[in-house]
Amino acid sequence: MAVKSNDQRLLDRVLEDKRRLLAPNQKMDDFFNYFAASAALQDFDLNVDELRDGIVDGSHDCGVDGLWVLVDDRYMSASIDRHTTFRGKKIQLVILQAKTTSGYSETAFEKLHYHLPLLFDMDRDTKELSNSTNAKLLDRTGRFLNVLDALASTFQEISIRVIYATRAVESPHPNVKAKGNRLARELEKIASRTKCHIDYLGAAELRELSGRGASTSLEMTYIETPMSTSLGEGYVCLVRLDEYYNFITSHNDALRLELFESNVRDYAGRTAVNTAIEGTLRSGHREDFWWFNNGVTIVAEDVRIAGKKIVVTDPQIVNGLQTSHEIFNHFQNSGRHNDRSILVRIIVPPSSGSARDVIIRATNSQTELPAGALRATEKIQKDLEESLARYGYRYERRSNYYLNLGIPLEQVVSMSRLAREYTAFVLGEPHSALKHLDTYLLGGSHYDSVFSTETDIDLYGLVLDVHMRIGQFLAEYSKDRPLLGDTMENWRYHISYMSRLTLTRLRNPEQSDLLNIRIEHLTDAVLGTMVNLLDREYRSALRGNRAQGIDKVSRSDDFTIKLRQATIAMRRFKIDR
Repeated sequence: MAVKSNDQRLLDRVLEDKRRLLAPNQKMDDFFNYFAASAALQDFDLNVDELRDGIVDGSHDCGVDGLWVLVDDRYMSASIDRHTTFRGKKIQLVILQAKTTSGYSETAFEKLHYHLPLLFDMDRDTKELSNSTNAKLLDRTGRFLNVLDALASTFQEISIRVIYATRAVESPHPNVKAKGNRLARELEKIASRTKCHIDYLGAAELRELSGRGASTSLEMTYIETPMSTSLGEGYVCLVRLDEYYNFITSHNDALRLELFESNVRDYAGRTAVNTAIEGTLRSGHREDFWWFNNGVTIVAEDVRIAGKKIVVTDPQIVNGLQTSHEIFNHFQNSGRHNDRSILVRIIVPPSSGSARDVIIRATNSQTELPAGALRATEKIQKDLEESLARYGYRYERRSNYYLNLGIPLEQVVSMSRLAREYTAFVLGEPHSALKHLDTYLLGGSHYDSVFSTETDIDLYGLVLDVHMRIGQFLAEYSKDRPLLGDTMENWRYHISYMSRLTLTRLRNPEQSDLLNIRIEHLTDAVLGTMVNLLDREYRSALRGNRAQGIDKVSRSDDFTIKLRQATIAMRRFKIDR
């Protein structure tokens, strides 16, 4: 066995500490995918759900462990036609290959070189590819092709970044780099104006990236002493344009998306107002910029003056998004500040009460937002955050708040996760939990069905406990007996659905029946019986049509009906009362 270097030892300790803290029930290989993605993509400010959404590792993954598509630095969580209009100036594709090996392999690039050109072919045959490609990878590569097609007329710049992350100490062998360069040249043929870069992240690089993390406090240099307000804590000051640009950008000159919360997804593009802002910025006249612009408003947890700098903790730009984007674009295009400045208002709302949420909601409600974004200030969402804390969960009404505090991933519950798990267990629709996008789950009547004020709030804690127990069992079970399809998500929601029937002994349990369930009745024996039954039903469905694959079967309402009948017919569930 090769002797570990200090970098490997330290990286392994970091990995184990983070796995134990964030995902104690996850295998190290699976957690390494998330760890490498979160470290390598941290400047894109993706939240937990977005990082996980791009991980495609599993059976028939074609050598791809993760794939993310971004347009103008904004992550595509679905088909582009579900998002607001883009300028489409910049398209980014990030491909991750993450292995816990202590070196780099030529085989990794050989697999990618064979599969990726087929997956990124506009004329690809998805039916044929489904025989050798898992459904998640087909969907994510399809998003990229959809973006290329939708933005074909914008003459966009396309950048592809292939990340090869391992526990290696030494640089990759020249033969490996040659294969990587060959892959890059092949990917650059996807479309004109496409550039591809290969990143090799070894033990030292991963340690450095994971240790750097994201800053929670930022500072600006002001021109004159800020004016403070007499009511509450707040400041108004003038900040030079180049200093403001530094405030809203990361170390690699990327826009800090975390500063804009959900608003960053609603940049309006080339509207008359934005064109006017751009014109003012480009003007060579000596008139100051703030004379013609309303400036920006920032809400923060804390603010203090340090010399000629104003230090802001947990800042959120809630007014001035369009102005911020235009300033960012201005300096990205080699613009100059000409000693001009912008008016900045910083507000620190009371820690108690709803002032912060009211400010954010009032500002954001004027533009279209991602599904569920404006629900954060509703009473039921606040009640859920308080109630679920008693169950050991941290409910994120605003993304990444609890994650940044180091709360384990399985304890951090997004609105989307709760909606999916509730849909499977309470509403009895595991196929819907798997196949529908957030826009459906967190919109219209389905949202009202999940987050109803008529629902006993303790039911949500039970929903999460059931899924947590099932996830723990499946993680142990699959160590010795691999799950069909090697994708746990195709099993968790259906086992959850079976549990509502098994534990209540009722065909159509009501809310009150579910609340009488005791989690300790989900024993290994009961769960093992349900897993075996689900396995038989999956195999039976595949015998009828092998081409459709387990991904399609699990997302079919017909399969849910058959599974219900099979579960009700079972008489071997031993439950002690």
